Amino acid sequence: MPGGHDHGAVAPGIAQLGGAFAFSDTVGRTIAQADFRGRWTLLFFGYSRCRASCPIAIPKMVRTADLLRQSGVAARAMFVDIDVPPLGVMRFRRPGAAAAMAGHSGHAHGHGELDRVAAMRALAKAYDGKLIVATGTRAQLSAATRAFAVAREHIPPRPGELGHSINHSSLIYFLAPDTRVAGYAMHDQSVADIERTLRQLARMT
Repeated sequence: MPGGHDHGAVAPGIAQLGGAFAFSDTVGRTIAQADFRGRWTLLFFGYSRCRASCPIAIPKMVRTADLLRQSGVAARAMFVDIDVPPLGVMRFRRPGAAAAMAGHSGHAHGHGELDRVAAMRALAKAYDGKLIVATGTRAQLSAATRAFAVAREHIPPRPGELGHSINHSSLIYFLAPDTRVAGYAMHDQSVADIERTLRQLARMT
């Protein structure tokens, strides 16, 4: 499993964000840009096995979308797992396979695909249909992270970690019903602040 994930990117300007993107859900169905039309989407890019910013942002997104729907604003929360190994890093099918090959011990990168998919499905199940969990091919995720200026940097294991860590940005993006990026919030802002900002944006559109 990757180590704890940090956040540390400079927030981009709204005009720099957005563009063509596509994902797939946990059973392989395509989620195209057109599927975002007609409602507000709170969108977060991260790692299903993250232990830092992701577990903070996700419940806030789900709660905010709930509150908006209760007041008649069509909204949903969506999490995109971007756990694709950097070029040159092998992806192993089971934990420990990396150590078994080439005589490695204790420093596997933790990119077990079965573990990742299981974590994604567990995350979706935990929110009982209130959170869309998606991912994509390397090409799809590369295009999306460029479009949304998502930073992700693989770094060596820190003391006590078995897998490398990943520094990644932690913005909650607000996609308007026409799919453009209308704004964003930081993962550590309160639900009240996030909801207030989204309501203001909704009134302006």
